[in-house]
Amino acid sequence: MIEYRKQRLQQLLDLRYEGSKAALGRALGYRDGAFVGQMLRGERPITEKTVDQIHALVGCKGWFEQEENVVAGPDIRGSVPLLSSVQAGAFKEVLDSGYSGGDGVVMIPTTVPVNRYTFALRVQGDSMEPRFTEGMLLIVEPELDPQPGDYVIVKNGSEETTFKQLIKDGADWYLKPLNPRYPIRALGKDTIVGVVRGVTEQFR
Repeated sequence: MIEYRKQRLQQLLDLRYEGSKAALGRALGYRDGAFVGQMLRGERPITEKTVDQIHALVGCKGWFEQEENVVAGPDIRGSVPLLSSVQAGAFKEVLDSGYSGGDGVVMIPTTVPVNRYTFALRVQGDSMEPRFTEGMLLIVEPELDPQPGDYVIVKNGSEETTFKQLIKDGADWYLKPLNPRYPIRALGKDTIVGVVRGVTEQFR
């Protein structure tokens, strides 16, 4: 069990945090990656508290345990193409051009309903931490009407997209980052591309 947990910790580090012990350490609430390194080297035990923290990060309670103890997950509704932040800003043109399941296209399985323009987008940066960390895969539905409180993908004037929470104050709409280090700003002339329907993980 000890070696298996170390293997799973290393897998999480490599596939989601690009090998950055500091990034994983911060996601677990530590100042840096020293604690993560100690666990990987066997100098500190991977406690049940840490296991629970990692389960919360990956969104799967049994992910960190032995494979025979992992129960079947929810039904997969379909797969959607993973777009870049620039492609997401022009999702209709990209998807109508046949960008779906072809060579070099990464398809992400999802449990949410899949429509014509549903796509996946990878979280970049730390503006939506602690709930959404860099590397998470968002399932985005452009055909859903955005409502206050929704998490949305928004296209700015530079044709790139950003990920924020949509809030309303009177008649005015704002984009709110969950990380308090970043300011709330008005939606203004930015365009809402789609509503985030779900979050998924991909480790291979």
